[in-house]
Amino acid sequence: MVVGGRYGLGSKDTTPAQILAVYENLALPMPKNLFTIGIEDDVTFTSLPQKEEIALGGEGMYEAKFYGLGADGTVGANKNSVKIIGDNTNKHCQAYFSYDSKKSGGFTCSHLRFGDAPIRSTYLVNTPNFVACHVQAYLHMYDVTRGLRENGTFLLNTIWTGEELAKHLPNDIKRYFAKKNIKVYYINATKIAQEIGLGNRTNTILQSAFFRITQVIPVDLAIEQMKNSFLNRMVKKVKRLLIKLCCR
Repeated sequence: MVVGGRYGLGSKDTTPAQILAVYENLALPMPKNLFTIGIEDDVTFTSLPQKEEIALGGEGMYEAKFYGLGADGTVGANKNSVKIIGDNTNKHCQAYFSYDSKKSGGFTCSHLRFGDAPIRSTYLVNTPNFVACHVQAYLHMYDVTRGLRENGTFLLNTIWTGEELAKHLPNDIKRYFAKKNIKVYYINATKIAQEIGLGNRTNTILQSAFFRITQVIPVDLAIEQMKNSFLNRMVKKVKRLLIKLCCR
């Protein structure tokens, strides 16, 4: 018997849990033919049942996911973090950044992986060790804790104090944190950025928090490299400005 199906419908990501569903289908006495994976087909009922996502990559793999706002610097900071880790450690790095069509002011999600062995994962981060939510409103708009592993870490940028956070945090998120034994950190990066003259650019503050919480590389080394990266960007901007002035 030849059994086949379709994947990637609607540009959906294809994950290990979906591939596992294919093998479980093949193991049935009468496997479903012309099946689909990655979507929930409630019209023709061709989709295979999908179980909870599974974490692959072994002990040396660390996965992180960042929810940000377009133009708040989250994506740029994460690109810089990957470069810092890749240039200063023996770890292999992988990063993918997704945006909505609005770009500036829209939704962004950064998917980062760091591992001791080459990374061959061709799908998004679905089982992160670390999740950072840089926009407080996303708690009520998106499932920001989805897939966060047991004993994982969650960082929230919020204007709430500790008592306010305990009061206003959605109950389903509280339940998830308790069930999965999640370590939660919160920071008012927005206030700090305004106090030191960065406006709404919270990226550097939250990037520092990421390095300090995760200890992916020594914090002192990370801060030193962040400073060097900032100085290099400033030098390039000054050079471009001087070239424009000279061409006038």
